[in-house]
Amino acid sequence: MSNRTAAHSRYSRVLSSLAPWRDAGGRFVPLKAAVFGLLLMPALWLLWRVLQQDLGPRPLTELIHQTGLWAFRFLLLSLAVTPLRQMLRYGRLTLVRRMTGVASAVYAAFHLLLYFANHAFVIAKALREIVTSNYLLIGLAALIGLLVLAATSTDGMVRRLGGRRWQALHRIVYVLAPLALWHFFLQAKADVGEPTLMAGLLLWLLGYRLLRRIFPAGATLPWPGLIALALGSAACTMGGEALYFWLRSGAPWLLVLETNLSIDMGLRPGMSVLLAATGVTLAALTVSIRLARR
Repeated sequence: MSNRTAAHSRYSRVLSSLAPWRDAGGRFVPLKAAVFGLLLMPALWLLWRVLQQDLGPRPLTELIHQTGLWAFRFLLLSLAVTPLRQMLRYGRLTLVRRMTGVASAVYAAFHLLLYFANHAFVIAKALREIVTSNYLLIGLAALIGLLVLAATSTDGMVRRLGGRRWQALHRIVYVLAPLALWHFFLQAKADVGEPTLMAGLLLWLLGYRLLRRIFPAGATLPWPGLIALALGSAACTMGGEALYFWLRSGAPWLLVLETNLSIDMGLRPGMSVLLAATGVTLAALTVSIRLARR
C-alpha cells in the first residue's frame, strides 16, 4: 500500500468515526443514530416553520425563544443520561451522553446567533444590551460555559487535560444548569409553567447525584430514598410555584397548591415532576426484579 493510499485510508477512518451515528472505531451504532435523529428534529421543525412562514409576527423572536428552549431541554437530557443508565442498568446510554450535551451547546450557540441577527448583527449594540440586562448576562455566562464544555468533550481533549482535570472541568455543568434555568425564569415573565417544570426535573437530577455521593460507588440506591426524592422534588416544585405566584401577584398559595393536585386544567409542573420521577423509579424497580429472577 502506497503512502498516499495509507494516508487516505486513515483520513477516511477518522471522518467515519466523527459521524455522530458511529463509535470511535467507525462502526454504525443504531442507538446513536436514533438519538441523533431526535436531536435534529427540533431544528428541522423550526426550518419547516420558517419555510411555511409560521413563526408569527416576530419570527426571529420566536426562533430565539425556541432555540433557547431546546438548548435547555437537551441540557437536562444530558444530565438525565447517568441516572437513567444506572437505574435502568443500561450502560449503552453512555454512548449518547456527549451527543446530547453537544446538541445543547449547538442550540444555545444558534440562540445567541439569532439574537445578534435580531440586532442586524450590530454586535456593539447587542453587547450593550447584554451588559445592561441581568438575565442576558446570566444567559451569556451559561452559554459560554456550555461552549467550553462542548469544545473539550472530544477524546483528544480528555487525553490532553487528563481524566481528573477533565472531570473537574465538566462538573461546572452543575453550575451552568441552574444559571440557564435562572435565565429561563427571568425571560419567561408571566408564563412560568415550563421553567417551573424544568426546575423540578433539575432538582430531581441533582438530588439523585447527591444520593449517589452518599452511598458507596456501585451500590444500589435504597428504594425509600428514591421514593423520597421523587416526592420531595414534586413537593418543592409545587411549593416553589405557589411561593412565586404569591410573591408576584399575591395569589393565595393554598389555592395554587390545590391547583397542582387537580387535573381539571391539565397537569401542573409539580404533578408532572412526580409522574416522571415515579415512572423512572418504578421502571428501575421492574428492572431490578427481573434481574433478581435470573
